[in-house]
Amino acid sequence: MQYRTLFLSAAILAMVAACTGKAPKEDVYKNIPSLEDLSGLWVSTDTAEMEPSIRNFRGQALVNRDLASISWFVSAPYSGGYHTGTLRINGKTPRVNAFRWQPYQALRKGQFDGIDLMSSTRMLFDKDGIMWQIEMKNSTSEPKNVQVDLDLIGFISKYGGDWQWWYPYPKMDGSVTKRDEEVENVRKHLGEAVHQKEGYQWELVNGKPALVKAMLKWPTDEEILNAKKYHAQNINNDIYVYDRETEAKTAFRLVTAPDKLIARNSGGTASWNWTLAPGETKIIRYVMTYGDDEKSLQKNLNEWTADFESSFNSVQKAWEEKWNMIFRPNNPLISGCFPVLETNDQKVKKVYYAGPLTMLYLINTNLPQHKKVFLTGGPRWGASITFFWDITLWSTLWAVVDPVMMKEHLSSWIKIDPSKYYGKDNFGGKGVGNGYSANYWALFQMIRDYIAVTGDEGFLQDTINGKTVLGHLEEYALNWKKISLYGQEGCTDDVYKLADFGDDEWNLLECVPTYKHIVPSFNAGYAWMMREMARIYEKLGNREKAAEMDTLASDMIQRILKLYAGNGVWYSLYPNGKKIEVRHCLDFFFIGKYIPNDVPENIRKEMIDFLYRELMADHWMRAQSVDDVAAAQSDRPDHGPLGAYDGWPAETMDALTQMGYPQKALDFYHAIEPVTYEGIWAQAHELWGENKKTSHAKVRIAERGWHNRESSGGVSLSQVVLKDFFGFYPQIGGEALQTHGPLKLSGKLYHVLYKNTYYTLVLDNGKPRMIREKF
Repeated sequence: MQYRTLFLSAAILAMVAACTGKAPKEDVYKNIPSLEDLSGLWVSTDTAEMEPSIRNFRGQALVNRDLASISWFVSAPYSGGYHTGTLRINGKTPRVNAFRWQPYQALRKGQFDGIDLMSSTRMLFDKDGIMWQIEMKNSTSEPKNVQVDLDLIGFISKYGGDWQWWYPYPKMDGSVTKRDEEVENVRKHLGEAVHQKEGYQWELVNGKPALVKAMLKWPTDEEILNAKKYHAQNINNDIYVYDRETEAKTAFRLVTAPDKLIARNSGGTASWNWTLAPGETKIIRYVMTYGDDEKSLQKNLNEWTADFESSFNSVQKAWEEKWNMIFRPNNPLISGCFPVLETNDQKVKKVYYAGPLTMLYLINTNLPQHKKVFLTGGPRWGASITFFWDITLWSTLWAVVDPVMMKEHLSSWIKIDPSKYYGKDNFGGKGVGNGYSANYWALFQMIRDYIAVTGDEGFLQDTINGKTVLGHLEEYALNWKKISLYGQEGCTDDVYKLADFGDDEWNLLECVPTYKHIVPSFNAGYAWMMREMARIYEKLGNREKAAEMDTLASDMIQRILKLYAGNGVWYSLYPNGKKIEVRHCLDFFFIGKYIPNDVPENIRKEMIDFLYRELMADHWMRAQSVDDVAAAQSDRPDHGPLGAYDGWPAETMDALTQMGYPQKALDFYHAIEPVTYEGIWAQAHELWGENKKTSHAKVRIAERGWHNRESSGGVSLSQVVLKDFFGFYPQIGGEALQTHGPLKLSGKLYHVLYKNTYYTLVLDNGKPRMIREKF
């Protein structure tokens, strides 16, 4: 009972100490940008590397570089192969020249032989359907005779069981999970007569992905339509497609009646013959639905096409409704709400609000393990997966936004062995992937943030898998002892009393071959975990245990400091005294975030110099220096020298702030605002163009290396505003607000949920204060 009394007292004291105020007025919500304001700009296809996606709280897909088709469709348990069919004009497949992403649609436009082309593709919100509207306008002064053919391909199957990050999808020879170049080559060569070429494809070599030279082949659209895996029927001018291997069924209806409609095996082809007068526009509208019950498909088609325009417009309305909902207390979607930012700093505002839109876009509500999940990323990957590491990057914010969901998920994640799995499959319910070195820190950070923000310290005494949550936290914090090689041959020096993460770089940064064994970053994380355990034990009255944890942390930090290589960078330490200098952002921000006051001032300054000398670009950053000894072997946009994972700028800003440079963090925040022009946050943004190795590199969403079009890690850039600029980072047994120093930023954050009470945070040139809201 002692800890419950302590927590209750702390909550009451916090409420009494806070200033009180009236409920924010309705004009608070005028600070929220519209979805139009946050949508991507039109981006040329010769600039954009990654095509826009579509989502609907159930499924996801990527659009292709023609007017109509989509690929990588998935909505568990349904999964699609190849693509949904292209549109042809006079036998040719027009290619688009620009994309625009919006949360409720993907727009494509182009031109073909004097005809202006525009298409919108939308997933019906929270329903099993996709809608298309394709416009063709004669922009010449002469009539145009056109034959339009549209393939309708329902290459969809239904899969149960456990799903991995690499979820199952159908190909010509049945179900596969392997990501090779076949589907990607189909996408890249739509409408072309080329169906094989010599090139490279990713394959597992000794258990790790590697590019292997091969003769690459892929099926023609004719072969896809004739796939014997499916059979199709024309029923009253609707195409129904039946999977012979699973229960899946797909149906298409053309609202724009075709002159001819032919059924094939995996779909059909619709045709129109038109003469377009000068300036005349023709529009093709159609829908696709999927499931396992033919009557339900027919009902869907009837409902959505009875008033196509109303159904089509309902998608935008649904997204706008959910968007405005998440900023309001007591809403039906999330148990807290996303804080509303008011500021005259337009760049900060744009970057901040990209975060809640990313979070909203990645919500799925049709997965059986939880009522609602935040997916880590996609499309192409992860249709049911949440990684621990990615969501940890905004765990303080998550505890404010949806504490009920957070506790539910943490309670389930504690049951998953962090030494074996990096996340959870929200479809099958099991752990997925391999054991990331980050897992122990990630789970600890999330549980710590949940307790500090909500005040729910009773959670510490909940028993999960035969152990209290408090016991799990201590196990996470002391896991370094289990994996330390100290005392083994070649590891007898005192400095080896650190966590050794093994010889497989795949457990750490995956693509950086030198970043393994003893690395500074996660050892700093372990030191921080032990200090936080000391705070928890101090609060619970166990001073002896608290002192033990503090001593272990202090000793570990002295060993970490011995890994300093000079010039702002750090060593990885291998057995037998071998050291390899690694010039990577991970060491910078883990040390800067978690043990900044333990690092001598001269080293801190050298770390800052390294950051700006080798990692920072004009509008983004690189994860790894181009001068790193392994840079040439680490070229992946998220963790290598030519780009950065979207969470790394936020972590870097956090480190800058904790090291005493909040204005530098704010300057960096301003600098990345143009990155939002393509839309919301992705897995990574790459540095490209002729200046890609300099600070003047161009920046775009990364595709190469099989990256995700969107990813949850970037939500952490909104947490930077909450935690670093407004100073909201509640301490265990301490204050809720931290002041970090001079900052040229003023504003307010409304509806910050702290210990079951909403507050407005007021920032005046870097000085924060809290005002309790009254409703």
